[in-house]
Amino acid sequence: MENFKNEKILVVIPARGGSKRIPKKNIKPICGIPMIYWPLNELTKIFSLDQILVSTDDEDIIKSIELYGLKTEYRRPAELADDFTGTTAVAYHAFKWFEQNKTNVDYVLIVYPTAVLLSQKDILNAFITLKSDE
Repeated sequence: MENFKNEKILVVIPARGGSKRIPKKNIKPICGIPMIYWPLNELTKIFSLDQILVSTDDEDIIKSIELYGLKTEYRRPAELADDFTGTTAVAYHAFKWFEQNKTNVDYVLIVYPTAVLLSQKDILNAFITLKSDE
């Protein structure tokens, strides 16, 4: 399986804390582990932790990802954590912060914390499709 640890790729995981239907859904256990860990387990097989940015406004989510080993200085601002803000605005804000505070990137991959069935193959196929469209 291809490894993207040397590519200039930022993975943004939009994980807002304020779900109305299922509060704290992003860290609810699925088969005994927090939901957000499922995509993280696949992502960390091919990306370094430095390439992954969880966009959240929620301290419980931050504590959970820190237990996973993912440290972040980034916090999603309150104006991007409401019921009406779309993923594009959230990802763009995270991307701009990352480029100003870390390093430039060529690609941004958005992975939802609810993507519990995401596989390395899915990620590779998406990247191949993206590259073939350049």
